[in-house]
Amino acid sequence: MEICKADIERLERRGYERSDFFCRGADGIPKLRNVGAYCYFYDHDRKRCKEYASRPLGCVIYPVNLTPEGQVVIDSLCPEGDSLTRDEIESKGRRLRLLLDTINMESRESTRSS
Repeated sequence: MEICKADIERLERRGYERSDFFCRGADGIPKLRNVGAYCYFYDHDRKRCKEYASRPLGCVIYPVNLTPEGQVVIDSLCPEGDSLTRDEIESKGRRLRLLLDTINMESRESTRSS
C-alpha cells in the first residue's frame, strides 16, 4: 500500500518509528512495510488493523483501485467489495487519483532534495 507524507507523520505521532512501518520501493514511492504476508499494522491475535482509526488514506479508500489504464475497479480479493454503491466507488476513485497524484509529487520532491 502506497502512503503519503501525511500518513507517515500521523503514524509517527501515534508513536511508531517510520523505519518500522514503511519503506521506499525501487521507484522511490513510500509503501507500508509487510511482515511476512501481512501489513505491519495487522494484529494477528485480533485479526484486524492495530491502527484502524489512524490508517493511511489508501486503506480508507480500499477496495477501490485503479487499473494501469486509470480505470476505477474493485479489488476482487476483497470480500466486502460488492457492498459499495456506485457513488461510493466513484467518490473513492476520485480520492484515490488525488492521493496518487500527491504521493507522486512528494516522491519527485524527495528525489530532488536528496
